[in-house]
Amino acid sequence: MSDTFALSVAQVFEECVYRRFGAPSLIRHDRDPRFMSEVFQAFTEMIQSRSRATLSYRPQANGQQERSVKSVMTSVRVYAEDPLQQDWDGIAEKLVFAINTSQDTTRKETPFYLVHGWDAQTTLRAMTSSLKRGSGRQSDALAWRRDVNRQHEIDLTIAKDYQAAEKQRRTKEHNEALSRLEKASGPRQGGEERSADDPEASSSTKDAVEGSTEVSF
Repeated sequence: MSDTFALSVAQVFEECVYRRFGAPSLIRHDRDPRFMSEVFQAFTEMIQSRSRATLSYRPQANGQQERSVKSVMTSVRVYAEDPLQQDWDGIAEKLVFAINTSQDTTRKETPFYLVHGWDAQTTLRAMTSSLKRGSGRQSDALAWRRDVNRQHEIDLTIAKDYQAAEKQRRTKEHNEALSRLEKASGPRQGGEERSADDPEASSSTKDAVEGSTEVSF
């Protein structure tokens, strides 16, 4: 970002978040003036998202985001310790991608998979390509790379099966919800039609109209 004005923040949010994932139901942020500005609040209303600010001087209220920022800052700091690696501003997005494709210790999945539902195609295959047979450490490295390739194929198969099962489950739930709505709306429509054709209902309506006429006089 060339600047951090409220309008620029809203534009970046629209380009990087809204266009990729759609409008979120809730945007939780700290009390930064750029997020609290009228421009950003009007932007959240336009995309029909709720805006919730955390309490002042309480970073725990936005702990997940603070932890993510800490992970990125730690990665950048470790990368920039090498005097020959001072291009951290150009490598920051690649570091974020590396974090997103790394397995989370709590959820036991990568953030990329949790968001998109599939694993990102990375350079793991190129890094774990087979080596020529040798002796000593080279043969050990070959066995390790074979194990990694085998495990990677197993993980891909499991991920595909899980994604297919989730699609079937969501499709089934959607169809069941539609059938429940149809069943719920069916008797109501039948009752309305029956009340219109029922002579007793018509006579009751007529008596009510006459009674109301008599009261009005």
